[in-house]
Amino acid sequence: MTLTKLKMLSMLTVMIASLFIFSSQALAVQYFTVSTSSGAPVNMRSGPGTNYPIMLSIPSGSRVPYYCYAYGTTVTGKYGTSNIWDQIQWKDSRGVVNIGYVSDTYVYTGSDGPVGYKCN
Repeated sequence: MTLTKLKMLSMLTVMIASLFIFSSQALAVQYFTVSTSSGAPVNMRSGPGTNYPIMLSIPSGSRVPYYCYAYGTTVTGKYGTSNIWDQIQWKDSRGVVNIGYVSDTYVYTGSDGPVGYKCN
């Protein structure tokens, strides 16, 4: 390669790396606690509603990564009544990472409304 091509490739590499660094900071994951009044586990579902299958249960009091919210079935839980569902992550007993939905009424986000981005 010529020196000019190497310089251009280096500049392009730096620009792409900068893009990833800045975009990852803008989309930083937040962590919230899921809990029930009774201490029972919280069900994670495959979609934003009680009509979706339960994927697994998360122990009450667990901190989970939160990604986005969606609207679905209205549920009454520890933090009120809402049709907001939060997309979160949890590792099952085998260590497999699962991404699913939990009613916002079991997630302490500090808000009665949506938090962060709406899921696509």
